[in-house]
Amino acid sequence: MSPTSRPFTRKTLGAAVLLGLVLFVLFNTGTWQQQSPDGIPIEVLPSKPLATSIPEKIWYKLGPKGLSDKSRDWINTCLERNPTYPHEFLTDDAGDAYVNKTFASRPDIVQAYLALTIPILKADLLRYLLLYAEGGIYSDLDVSCGDTPIREWIPAKYEESVGLVVGWEFDMAGSWREFATWTILAKPGSPHLLRVINDIMSNLNKKAMENHVSISGLTMDTIGDVVWLTGPRAFTRSVLRSLEVENYDAMVSVPDSPPTFEPWLIKDVLILPGWSFSLTLNKYEPEHNPGPALVTHHFAGTWKNAYGGEQVAPAV
Repeated sequence: MSPTSRPFTRKTLGAAVLLGLVLFVLFNTGTWQQQSPDGIPIEVLPSKPLATSIPEKIWYKLGPKGLSDKSRDWINTCLERNPTYPHEFLTDDAGDAYVNKTFASRPDIVQAYLALTIPILKADLLRYLLLYAEGGIYSDLDVSCGDTPIREWIPAKYEESVGLVVGWEFDMAGSWREFATWTILAKPGSPHLLRVINDIMSNLNKKAMENHVSISGLTMDTIGDVVWLTGPRAFTRSVLRSLEVENYDAMVSVPDSPPTFEPWLIKDVLILPGWSFSLTLNKYEPEHNPGPALVTHHFAGTWKNAYGGEQVAPAV
């Protein structure tokens, strides 16, 4: 080898090694970026393998007023019927600390979550983040459980295939279908929940730009309808798009798509009939043979005010 060829070979090798290190760091620290459909950069979470089953743990989010007597009674129906399931309540401060630590590789998520001043937006986002990172069952405080234990909610033939369990909130009523978000079951690492999270990040950034404010400046008057931003319709849209449902509009349109009378598995997402999580909102004829209500949502509606959530009066 001639003396003039050695520097070139060393430089080439050095450049290749450097490029490899850069790519390794980018892919393993979660800082590699992709573009959302609307062009907003989205940082990708490090991939994580799906668990073999849905963890048997129930998650709850407490507001600043804590647990009311009614909520305690509703929650106790779930805990008493599922005595081996551990449960955890996250306060506002605990939720902030959890997101800050668990999603450190996604500073965009941490910054947006901590900046949000509307409680319902944080509560919505937190349930998706918890289920993506930890898996288990998320339940709102105003949800009670029926007589069927959680272990029996998934038909045996689907147990090994399911990564996410949702139920129709509206299936027989109105003109629009959506999944209930007051109760969701998931394995950790669900790609469908990751799609939900990324879409919400994109939507929050778009709303902030439209209103010429930072995310911390968003208010109930400027965000539009919560259900489309972080709630059930946003969740439904993202999950179905993640599943690559070809005719999304037809599937969620009641006149265009028949109601669901049996659990329906699409890839790894189990869609339960409306009576499972939302019997009171769906009217069935006797011949439909509706099954038992797995949960009942009591619509406490603590977020439906000008603040988007509970407010604690300052001490006098």
